Amino acid sequence: MKKPLLLLIILSFFSGTYAQQDYQITHYMFDNLSFNPGYAGLNNNICATLIGRQQWAGFDGSPTTALINIHSPVDMIKGGLGLTYVSDQLGFEKNNIARLNYSYHLGVGSGKMGIGVSFGILQKSFGADWVTPSGTSTASGTIVDGLIPDENASGVVPDVNLGVFYKTNDLYLGLSTTHVGGFEMSNLNVQNVHHYWITAGYNYDINPDLKLRPSLLIKSDASSTIMDININTLYKNLLWAGLTFRVGDALAPMLGYQHSFDDGSSLRIGYAYGITTSVLGNYSNGSHDIMLNYCFTLEKPPILEKSKNPRFL
Repeated sequence: MKKPLLLLIILSFFSGTYAQQDYQITHYMFDNLSFNPGYAGLNNNICATLIGRQQWAGFDGSPTTALINIHSPVDMIKGGLGLTYVSDQLGFEKNNIARLNYSYHLGVGSGKMGIGVSFGILQKSFGADWVTPSGTSTASGTIVDGLIPDENASGVVPDVNLGVFYKTNDLYLGLSTTHVGGFEMSNLNVQNVHHYWITAGYNYDINPDLKLRPSLLIKSDASSTIMDININTLYKNLLWAGLTFRVGDALAPMLGYQHSFDDGSSLRIGYAYGITTSVLGNYSNGSHDIMLNYCFTLEKPPILEKSKNPRFL
């Protein structure tokens, strides 16, 4: 189990000074903010989303991701604000990202558009104990290689992201780019690269009880591209079931439950299981993706006042 993942990590790290920082999750349709700041506050509620993912379960040091998004509309700035935190780990590599998101809102046609920017930091560290191959040591007992960072080395760079997001009651479309500027961590021999994101979705009422919700996400760093295609059905505004197809990599069935409360708040819980279709499926026990979302509003529901008129009984 350990050898295939170790080889993958070594090849991905030493294949160049460029690094793939952006994570992969299946519940992307509930996580627009972490890759598109234009989404901040667009749904008119205060929302918090938690997502946890373990990829390729069964590998020692398999990729694990945890993220939290909190965002809200803010009328005085004619837009919305949001906070994003992501913790992502692959083997000995750890990434922590913290961002403040701002989106300017304007009405376009029957929907609303958010034009957003986010600023934050990206911190990367390597918790590796490098082992010198036997028979190749120098007189001092160590090998000096500028491509290999020191043990437990870390670096921090600014993180800038741009995005545009448009939504109506029935559809949404988002375009964004992350890691603008491509800041370099020279002590780690790592160059951050731009990632480009396209996401879209549509809600179609099959009948009063069933709603079809197809969506897609395309992510690219201009050298490789990942595309997720999802289709799920919502039943009576309570339960959903669906399937995500990650081209060339995985199939992920998903289930979820949502509940709307009388005060206008809502709760969503979802789970997805990824079945690896690539060669890694020979070694992996699949991937697990869990999502929790809660939205509420500070506006109190209207109070219904009743009165009696003696002329009418």
